[in-house]
Amino acid sequence: MPRKRLLLIVFVVLAMLAGIALSPVIVASATRGWLHWQAQRQHLKIELGKLSAPLLQPVSIGRVHITNEAGVSTQIDVTAEHAVLRLNVARIVAGKAYGIHGLSIQNARVEVRRDFSGGKRALGFNWRALQRLLPENFEISRLDLRVENGPTVILLRNASISGNQIESGRFSADEVAITSPMFRQTFSRLRGATKCQEDRLTIGGLNLARGLDLQSIMIDLSRLDNERADLQFDLDVLGGKIRASISNEWGGQHSIWNLAGTASGISLAQTSDAFGFTDRLGGSLRACNFTFRGDPRDPFTGTASIWTELNGLSWHNRAADVIMLGAIFYNRQIQLQQLYIKQRQNQLTMSGEGALPSKSADWLNPDFRGQISGSISDLGQFAELFGATRGDFAGAIAIEGTLNARERKLGGHLTASGNSLSLFKRQIDRLTAKINLKASELELEQLELVRKKDLVRAQGRIDISHEQDYSGTIEAKVRDASEYFLLGRTPSGAAIPIQLDAKISSGSWDTHAVFTLPGSSPVDLTAKFSLKIGEDWKTFLSSSLETQINFPAVVLGNAPQFFHPPVFNEGILSGNISWSQTLEHPRISGDVQLLNAKLQNAPLDFTQASARLSFEGDHGKIDFLNAATRDVDVSLRGDIDLGDLADAKIDIFPSMPVFEMANPPSACVSRISLEAVEITLAPIINQIELRGGIFEGGWKLTLRQVSVPAQGEPISPEPASIPLCFGDKPAQQTLTFGLHPRPTPEPQQPRKRSKRR
Repeated sequence: MPRKRLLLIVFVVLAMLAGIALSPVIVASATRGWLHWQAQRQHLKIELGKLSAPLLQPVSIGRVHITNEAGVSTQIDVTAEHAVLRLNVARIVAGKAYGIHGLSIQNARVEVRRDFSGGKRALGFNWRALQRLLPENFEISRLDLRVENGPTVILLRNASISGNQIESGRFSADEVAITSPMFRQTFSRLRGATKCQEDRLTIGGLNLARGLDLQSIMIDLSRLDNERADLQFDLDVLGGKIRASISNEWGGQHSIWNLAGTASGISLAQTSDAFGFTDRLGGSLRACNFTFRGDPRDPFTGTASIWTELNGLSWHNRAADVIMLGAIFYNRQIQLQQLYIKQRQNQLTMSGEGALPSKSADWLNPDFRGQISGSISDLGQFAELFGATRGDFAGAIAIEGTLNARERKLGGHLTASGNSLSLFKRQIDRLTAKINLKASELELEQLELVRKKDLVRAQGRIDISHEQDYSGTIEAKVRDASEYFLLGRTPSGAAIPIQLDAKISSGSWDTHAVFTLPGSSPVDLTAKFSLKIGEDWKTFLSSSLETQINFPAVVLGNAPQFFHPPVFNEGILSGNISWSQTLEHPRISGDVQLLNAKLQNAPLDFTQASARLSFEGDHGKIDFLNAATRDVDVSLRGDIDLGDLADAKIDIFPSMPVFEMANPPSACVSRISLEAVEITLAPIINQIELRGGIFEGGWKLTLRQVSVPAQGEPISPEPASIPLCFGDKPAQQTLTFGLHPRPTPEPQQPRKRSKRR
């Protein structure tokens, strides 16, 4: 027995000696496996350098590189050098918090890039396990951080930070830079103290800039296992204060943010300089309270409240003496407690409550109850406050009214009157508007604009109970339309009088307009069409239309120059066109004739032209087109197929030899030129085919050589189509046609005088 006991003791001693000898290898392998397992739980990839784990000593790692999987919305790249871990093995085995007693890193570089485009999935973390990995004490000697969240970038350069559960730590950074579309600032040489207690890190005593002191900022990760993080800060701003609390809860399908803040006694001018706002502000923020709870990506489903008072606000060229705003928003309901704007002699007051519509069609069925009252003595200055150009508006206007709209029922009224106004740089001597809001309709009782002898008068109604039902009348008499529309001035400076009458019944328009260009006969236009509220362009193309335009003689030399540079110097345009059925599939009848036009800056370098076009049903004809350049004469006829304006077809048949001077360009053609040639072996073009959409574009040109092949000869392949892109500006591609030059007239011989006998 003594011998067996002795052998057992020797065996135990040898085992202990072997364990002590092999413990660094065992601990190192166990630590490496544990770190890989923790990274896998967080959907991360970890690469470890040389790892040293002496018995009962901290674990030392030469280099750590952590990344995450591709295809997630948040990309993480962390590199740490000379990391030391002080592990609490008992806590790790028990699964308790603070399994890492201490963490120190000499050099660390962290990059975080967030990208929510392209349907990328969210970042996956085991937050409960991650909280248990937070160290009790930590120290990072050198830290470089870069965070990109869309257009916002945050940089932290050469920072050091430490935290200890017992004593205070330190924080320093050579530079903190923040760049965003509205905010751009850099803070240098920051120094402060830290306090770390139960997963809460507080940094205090930071002097960001002159007059800008961060008293404290606390990052609370104590509820990370419940997928929540909190941040609070207290900021002294140039004699004022800003206090805010921000929390984020990302458990479930939506990320919920809670914001609450107060501000008082802040100089906006000095604050904008200190924070580096891209747009300089002026004035002061007397007081402000703000709250928000919801998902910023879907703010209409959240709740928010704001009350603020601004004094002496200025922004660019905008200024106001006082702006007071109080509002509450919840569940798409908004309660405007007060909006008061005072700007010298201008005052506007609004209040009310309502609901934001969930779809565009509901904008015609609003839910709102409110009052508005305004006395605007300087309309230009007041419009400038909302971003308009001051010179576009002028004059005085008074507004007063009430509104009550709910469940497709309206009530209330609105009146506006003004004198000596300027709206969008158009002078108006008098404006009168009266709007009545009834149970099921909005009635425009009176709208009258008067300027000198010009008059625009309208009245009508919109039936709220039927979205597409509105009726009314419009009457306009204008002495010179070029003063209001972008027609350009006539060469002689003569006026262009216009008279318009329109009657609308249930969205169907019956209009008649007459205008007269200088030296021309009156142009008479009648049109009947349907235009429903909310109707898109495609639906309008397929709606019924009846219109007729009669222009017996329009002298182009006296007409406004629509083209820049001008094209027509002389010529007379006449015709009578009737259009029925739809814009997309029309039936057209009538003719258009151009006589003795003198041109400059014209397509194909034409200097003169005469033409006649006739239409019948869905077809038309180019009866003739006779034109000339400096060197050649052009004569042609053609057929037009307008059965479908989305795929119109024009066939042109030259009346003289037209030669294809070179192979068509490989890219789209942006210019066509005509060149005089004497004798050439180039192929003759018998037909030019144009095909494309009248409204959509996409035109293509096909050159055909119409010839009958001899017996036994192969049939020529279908020629390729050449895309046209005159409206674009691609690389210049020119298609050149050759024509015989214009014959030079023989000089006339002088007549010999006969001698009288």
